[in-house]
Amino acid sequence: MVDVDRRMSGLNPAHVAGLRRLSARAASAPSTPLPPRNSLLSFTSLSNKVINHLKNSGIRVQPGLSESEFALAEAEFGFAFPPDLKAVLSAGLPVGAGFPDWRSSGSGRLQLRSSIDLPIASISFHIARNCLWSKSWGPRPADPEKAMKIARNALKRAPILIPLFNRCYIPCNPSLAGNPIFYIDENIIFCCGFDLSDFFDRESSIFCERSDPDKSAGSSNNFSRRSLDSVSGRRKPPRWVEFWSDAADDRRRRNSNSSSSSSSSPDRYFDMLKSETPKWVDDYVGRIGSVLRVGGWADADVSEIVDVSASGFFDGEMVMLDNQAVMDALLLKADRCSDILRKGGWSSEEVSDCLGFDFRREKGKKSVKKLSPEFVERIGKLAESVNRSSSSSASLS
Repeated sequence: MVDVDRRMSGLNPAHVAGLRRLSARAASAPSTPLPPRNSLLSFTSLSNKVINHLKNSGIRVQPGLSESEFALAEAEFGFAFPPDLKAVLSAGLPVGAGFPDWRSSGSGRLQLRSSIDLPIASISFHIARNCLWSKSWGPRPADPEKAMKIARNALKRAPILIPLFNRCYIPCNPSLAGNPIFYIDENIIFCCGFDLSDFFDRESSIFCERSDPDKSAGSSNNFSRRSLDSVSGRRKPPRWVEFWSDAADDRRRRNSNSSSSSSSSPDRYFDMLKSETPKWVDDYVGRIGSVLRVGGWADADVSEIVDVSASGFFDGEMVMLDNQAVMDALLLKADRCSDILRKGGWSSEEVSDCLGFDFRREKGKKSVKKLSPEFVERIGKLAESVNRSSSSSASLS
């Protein structure tokens, strides 16, 4: 036991007495070491429960990710897996339509990147439709393009959402177990799970629905009945996550306030001209159809997937502000097509080769400035002069 009287001689008697009691209690406690906090061992029960549930639902589960595979994904995509999700993926990797393919390689990594980019692309349309604006961003500018610029800069600071299943995501920050699960698409955002365990308990049927062509497991219709809004009073609210929690609450308040009004209310959208769909979008869609036909798909099936002409690709659902909005819309549409293809048995690499998922905006390379012959000659003479001066100094020394 620590000699409190000798080490704490400068404290008052009451403080010393309290420290003495704590020291005595610590000395009498069992010496069994406690497991490290957030150790994967502490999540064994959770991971076994989730993996067994997935297997019982008919989901194929591969061996879990290794530490090197976790490190590769975290370095490539710029986030750290929360400890509870890491424990689940260490125990087993679910594969199939709707699940992110963390073990993909080559072009398949583009699809994985797209699934991480989807939440920002989706939430951008909420903002463009004037359905969402964070108070922390200050007053919303009247100019739609200026508003989107502010929002996009702010969204860069929001925690990255890690894909979990279809359009359900878990935040990477805070890097703790127990983060809530969010459902996000271009029409709705809400919290669909207090944490991983609650999500798999409450969404037990969505994995069985995945094989039913009449029920899309990722549709907002299926998930809307599982929102936490109706059960939030039974327990403390989910952990607050920067931006995403406020966005879900703001969307819920707007929906409740506008439930009695028409969905076509004039203030729902900005009063703006929608830009025409660029020709390269039509060319891109045409190439998708060509690849599918070469792959043996019937014309009727191809039309069902790629029947997204310029008139129907964005009208009624996408607000076209700028080129980035076009890229976001393409990403969302391509994701829907990829879900159909993966349900048809396509691999991540095949889907990426067909749809071309790399929709990141490339920064323009600076053009190389061409130097005049005279300037090059002057630089050469200067280099020779410096070289002679260095040689002379060396000989003198």
